[in-house]
Amino acid sequence: MRYVLVLLFLGCAPVVELRAQAPCTLHVTDGIVDVPGATVWLNGRPVGATNARGEWMWPSGVGRIRIEAVGYEVLEVEGDEGCATGRQTVRLSSLAYELGGATVVGSMSPTRLKESPIRTAVISGSSLSDVHAQDLVESLDFTTGVRETVGCGVCGTNSVYLNGMEGAYSLVLLDGVPLLGGLASAYALDGIPLNMVQQVEVIQGPSSARFGSQAVGGVINVVLAPLHLGDAFSSLRLDGHGRFQTSGSAVLGRENALWQVGVDGIHFQRRIDDNGDGFTDAPNIDRVVTTLRHQHLSNERQSRLTARLFVEERFGGETGFREVDRGTDRTYGECIDLLRSEMTWGSAPRRGRGWTFQGGGAFHRQNSTYGMTAFDAQEWIANVDAFHSGWSWSENQYLRGGASLLWDVYKDETPASSDMNVWVPSLFGEYVGEAGSWSWIHGVRVEKPSTQNWVVAPRINVKWTPHSIWDVRFNSGRGYRRVHLFTEEHAALDGSRDVLIAEGGLNPESSWNANLVLTRTLGTERWTGSASIQAFGTLFNQRIYADYDSLPNAILYRNIDGLGWNRGVSADVWLNDGRGWQAAFGATWLRSELFESGILTGQGDPVEFTPSWTTNLRVGQMRPSWGWNFTAQSVGRMTIPYYNESFNDISAPYALVNASVNRSFVHDGGGRHTL
Repeated sequence: MRYVLVLLFLGCAPVVELRAQAPCTLHVTDGIVDVPGATVWLNGRPVGATNARGEWMWPSGVGRIRIEAVGYEVLEVEGDEGCATGRQTVRLSSLAYELGGATVVGSMSPTRLKESPIRTAVISGSSLSDVHAQDLVESLDFTTGVRETVGCGVCGTNSVYLNGMEGAYSLVLLDGVPLLGGLASAYALDGIPLNMVQQVEVIQGPSSARFGSQAVGGVINVVLAPLHLGDAFSSLRLDGHGRFQTSGSAVLGRENALWQVGVDGIHFQRRIDDNGDGFTDAPNIDRVVTTLRHQHLSNERQSRLTARLFVEERFGGETGFREVDRGTDRTYGECIDLLRSEMTWGSAPRRGRGWTFQGGGAFHRQNSTYGMTAFDAQEWIANVDAFHSGWSWSENQYLRGGASLLWDVYKDETPASSDMNVWVPSLFGEYVGEAGSWSWIHGVRVEKPSTQNWVVAPRINVKWTPHSIWDVRFNSGRGYRRVHLFTEEHAALDGSRDVLIAEGGLNPESSWNANLVLTRTLGTERWTGSASIQAFGTLFNQRIYADYDSLPNAILYRNIDGLGWNRGVSADVWLNDGRGWQAAFGATWLRSELFESGILTGQGDPVEFTPSWTTNLRVGQMRPSWGWNFTAQSVGRMTIPYYNESFNDISAPYALVNASVNRSFVHDGGGRHTL
């Protein structure tokens, strides 16, 4: 069990005391619909959440109220404004228009979560922080359909699986801007401080029609919190293993031109070997990430810029390893030195109508040794997008479109031929409309990589709302993935396996996906919630497969002759009441197989590292000065690569549990401290 001590210093608005007033009802709306489940803070303390009608009641109209809801800008009001009649109505502004990004990232225009035909899971930053995880990847691991998978048990690299699809199939976005590249899927989410995150949006299913090649399995969009003058945050974390982590940030500037400077660091050099095998059980790591953000508002447009510099040194191996042993056969060790820089920017119209321009660039340098084998990789990548909010020829009918250009250069020294220099121009568009209880977003993307033929990826997304509390969504589309063989395969690099590519090279993968989701909104006077069930499936043609079993001492990369089939069912229940209680439960059943015969009959070959089932549970309570949280995950059996007869190629089920209790202190200056 991991024992964690977390010390958070939160900057909040000052407390303003007003004259006494009669009991009041607060009504929260966005101007169109009520906003249930919004968190309400009174005088710097969390006191509850709005009910199914967007209402919250308190006995006195005295104090300063702060309202937070996923997808909306934080709003602060005085408790007695408009409350003389016993009812005060406040209107939240969509966060999409404030940031210039997307509340729901599946469309080219901001869309409210409930109204979107595209099934999107939105996880608030506060929910991620409740797990008290080391980083964003570990926090997402407790979300239904999302699972962190350790890529190397020695050096501890990881990736995020979406519905059983490997990390290379998922695209990471920062404020709606793609962080593309083969190395981005492994490292792009590391070092993002949770205090900077407003929410994370997850689309499980192909989004190639909108974002291109890397979005076969889905999209993870990290939406950073809007900047407010004077905001400051700092945290310290120390666990029972001796791992130390700290982060901090501050916002400076003018109201219409704000800057944020932040830093996140982790230090862990203790060599733990609890199982006595002579190897470290957890990697040693030193990492520093600095972040610079800028937010500029004018009368017509809002702009944003985010720059990150990531430096890391990581080690795993024999406990007696020293730095002088690096690259030798005296003592085995895996050492990874990383230098990564990223920049994303965007400019969008403040009123949501017109052209949006955005783009980004990244440089990644990795110098590693695995025993006597060296791995030296570099990647430069840049992309720019331009798209319009839409042209309408009749009521509730829109046509949107845009273009993008990507440049990607990658070099490494692995035995496989994975170097590339590619330009990818593309055009994309979508048709958006609604009629009665039906709404839809249909799209298509056409691109021409400089090294391959034309690629066309269509998608259809339909939502039917037979009743205000029922929603049915059907999403389907084509996914594709260009060959980008990032072969940091540790079994190959340590000399135990050779890397081989099938004769004739590798063709691009192609897949067809379908999701069917039923959602029921729940709630009474005192609590709100939702329940959903989803059936999903992905059928692959020419899937690129790392074959560990055909040749005992090699990894053979090849396109499978038959079909790959990934399918499953998942369910979620979420509950929230006005007294601070929160509860969520989710479960996923998954089957991922390869059918070399091309016929989907009988039992196929299971895909490695894909568990047959997972469950997630979260229960907690938030009170004005204290709170507690219990989070758990269970993972079922999964196939792992065959090593020899003494090791089982089926892993046993396991569980992860996080439990925490916190005590908050609010002082007269408005600061909030949490232990």
